[in-house]
Amino acid sequence: MEKIAGVRLSTAAELIYCSPGEIDLKIGDYVIISTNRGERVGRVVLTPDQVMAGSTSGPIRVIERLATEDDMSREHQAKDKAKEEISRTQAYAARINSKIRVASLNYDLAGNYLDIKYTAPDQQHRRENDLLKVLTDNYSESINLSKIGDRDRAKETGGFGVCGRELCCSSWMTTFPSISMKLAKDQGLAPNPSKISGVCGRLLCCLTFEVDAYREIAGTLPKIGKTISTPAGRAKVLSINYLSETVRLHFKDTGEIIQISAAELRSQMGTTVRPIELDSKVEAAVRLEDEERQKNLLAVLTPVDTPAEKNSDPNHKQPEKRKQDKNKSRPRRGTTSSKSNSSQIARRRPAGTKAEQTSSEENNSPQTKSRRRGRRGGRRRNPENESSKTD
Repeated sequence: MEKIAGVRLSTAAELIYCSPGEIDLKIGDYVIISTNRGERVGRVVLTPDQVMAGSTSGPIRVIERLATEDDMSREHQAKDKAKEEISRTQAYAARINSKIRVASLNYDLAGNYLDIKYTAPDQQHRRENDLLKVLTDNYSESINLSKIGDRDRAKETGGFGVCGRELCCSSWMTTFPSISMKLAKDQGLAPNPSKISGVCGRLLCCLTFEVDAYREIAGTLPKIGKTISTPAGRAKVLSINYLSETVRLHFKDTGEIIQISAAELRSQMGTTVRPIELDSKVEAAVRLEDEERQKNLLAVLTPVDTPAEKNSDPNHKQPEKRKQDKNKSRPRRGTTSSKSNSSQIARRRPAGTKAEQTSSEENNSPQTKSRRRGRRGGRRRNPENESSKTD
């Protein structure tokens, strides 16, 4: 199996896969590789042991040899010459169009080829032939023109970002990620292009570095502008600070604006436990309103003859008379069931006329019963009286 190593022509250049042959390579070795436009000096970043079979892409170059001191000296001379010629090349480009910007010049190791990268507006693409003609007339090397974008220009020229560090694209990034304004919105940044743009004039590449962490935090919290229900009442989410993980809330009932931690808000939502900040700043007023409302309700529901204070006292004893009344009103054992049964039976019987009910009540009265007994006694015959009459 053929050995393959990974080589870069510059720090953040595209990875080139090369065949080392019988050369023993180590990471950091400088080698001479053969390209279509002469020999170039590259640095080994992947040894053959680190490159997996079938994972390579693009053409396979050939490593000619390890770079010598003479090769490294010629490489430095070529870079110094390119820096000197860039201003001259820019002057030639300005003759064609003042908006053309030369980004970089690169000579091969022998100095026979010159690669020029530039940026220009889209409508100026047709003037490339004019620029190539002017440069060919003033340079003896074989010139190759390449139009690049604004990000590639920052990558070629280098520089420092707003963070004070060397540009990521020129120090370690090999490809450019897809960036949109939504990334800034997800991280709570103001949509101000001047504050979230890099030296290239495009959105910062670092917006993609931490967006996953921001989205993970935001997934556990309510969205900005949403009204949520808390133990202290309904509140509107004003802002979220993802770095400190704090949330600012505006309570509609009291008008208070407080700031609590995101972890505390997550634990309080949907529960009856109140956070310290809510209890100290907001719920004091809400608690007073609840107490006043409860007092008014008790005053309405409390009877006049029994004050609420006595009823609320657990040690208060009721008077003896009231206890006796309760005992009198309490039914005896056995009477409740009989009365209830009799009432149920009375409901089931068909209702008679009013006269029948009145006569039955009169017949069952004690006076009627005594009259009946007297009549029966008067009708009885005394045997002694009858015998005297016969005599």
